[in-house]
Amino acid sequence: MKSFLTLEELSTEQKIGMLLCARYFHPDNEEDMAFTLELIRHHALGCVQVPFHRPDVMEQILATADYPLLIINDTEMGYPKSDLPKVPLMALAACNNEEYYRVFARGVVHDSQKAGYNGTWGPVIDVLRADGPCSVHRHFSDDPVRVAKAAEIIAQVYADNHFLSCGKHYPGGNDPSHDMHMVNLPSDVSKDELVDFDLMPYRYLMDKGLLPSIMTGHRIYSKIDPEFPATLSGKVNQVIRDLGFDGVCFTDSMAMMAILQQYGEENVLGMAVAAGHDIVLPNYRTTTRQSYEWLLQNYRDGVFTEERLNEAVRRVLAAQAKVGATPMNPTVFTEQDRATFDNIAKDCLTAIVDDGVEVALPKHSNNRLFVILTDNEFSKEEESPEITTGVWYYPQRMADKIRKEFPNAGIVFLPEFPGKTENERVLVAATAYTEVVLITYCTTGAYQGTDGLTRRAEYVLNALIRSGKVSAAVHFGNPFAVQTLLHTPRRLFGYMMPDSQLYAVDVLAGKLPAKGTLPFNIAYD
Repeated sequence: MKSFLTLEELSTEQKIGMLLCARYFHPDNEEDMAFTLELIRHHALGCVQVPFHRPDVMEQILATADYPLLIINDTEMGYPKSDLPKVPLMALAACNNEEYYRVFARGVVHDSQKAGYNGTWGPVIDVLRADGPCSVHRHFSDDPVRVAKAAEIIAQVYADNHFLSCGKHYPGGNDPSHDMHMVNLPSDVSKDELVDFDLMPYRYLMDKGLLPSIMTGHRIYSKIDPEFPATLSGKVNQVIRDLGFDGVCFTDSMAMMAILQQYGEENVLGMAVAAGHDIVLPNYRTTTRQSYEWLLQNYRDGVFTEERLNEAVRRVLAAQAKVGATPMNPTVFTEQDRATFDNIAKDCLTAIVDDGVEVALPKHSNNRLFVILTDNEFSKEEESPEITTGVWYYPQRMADKIRKEFPNAGIVFLPEFPGKTENERVLVAATAYTEVVLITYCTTGAYQGTDGLTRRAEYVLNALIRSGKVSAAVHFGNPFAVQTLLHTPRRLFGYMMPDSQLYAVDVLAGKLPAKGTLPFNIAYD
């Protein structure tokens, strides 16, 4: 049985640790791991982000913590080590089915709690304003009401299981044309616009008692605070406090270049606390000992006050008490839930067709070429500890499925960064066919810089469309990416789920309907 801590029993040094999320777990630095465990042993750590691939770290932390330490990580697409399909929020929203939101949340809770986690940084309740890298797949909609309703269902499942949820990335209002992991750009959205539009999901969840924590983004809101980003701005963070929010406020990762390039690390943690944050997520490249020492020194130097320290610790302890209490009616992930889960990849498929055009390809055509976009396979880099999607696109599996459903069709692969030889090969191949079907994709991730089609691929794909032979374009990934392609009579979207790639072929073959709805208002052609 874990004990609940009280503010009165904590020393200043313990309180400082309550404001910190430990994130540094380098396998070659046993000394810092020992320091982290010592903080936990002395009730001097508020939160820890345990890497999903380090069950050894989780085991040590669970064995050491005798209080309900917050143990959190991102599960935006589901628990990464689960055997359940990973679901980007845009695909979940495309299904337009409330039960799918519940099943998704129950899967996250089941897998996360089994592994030792008691919370997540989600759901994302940003209202999409525009296309942007490392962003679109993480949104439910560009409609704040749809975002609020979807988030309510998920947050309710989390709350029923005493699993900490977190609305992010406050305050919204972003023009996400640049990846905040790489660079910061200001937003000119006003306070009134934020409150009326972007903060509508936050206000809705607060009214329902389903917003125990939030996470701020790093953007500068120049009409509210032209000097500091939200991470360091008391003016920006006061907006939601004035609306009645009294939960935990996390910073986003201080490892992002939006913060590091301009502010460094030595004082930024204390500045974030002074701005109203209750838990800071330090640079994951920096040891926990160093982050703790900087934060303690910031306090001693007067960067934030004792009053602010106590206020933050009070909120952290309240969150710990919430996850540490036994839920009255915890949900159970059933076999029926699993069966429902498997339908998401099928039901998210979304078709946009011209008037009078069927989604399925004409059955009479025996002279059809499929052009399938692939990666170049020139770089297999390590995944960043920040937002990542892993491998999800499997063009060879899709090609095998096409051969089964369309045995007379030709198939040619086009790399996403094609050279002149690949371009010529694909264009020459198309001369032998009267009909061409394009299958494209774009992936995303932190520090990638874009999740659109490459300019080279766009050019050759549009050359094929200009030939008049393209009858359909199937796209997996960011649906904004194909705005650069010319008109085709059929567009089919499968988002970012591997099984959707196989089901999309069934849709083209007339074996499945396309039930999904595009989660965003996107103008094509």
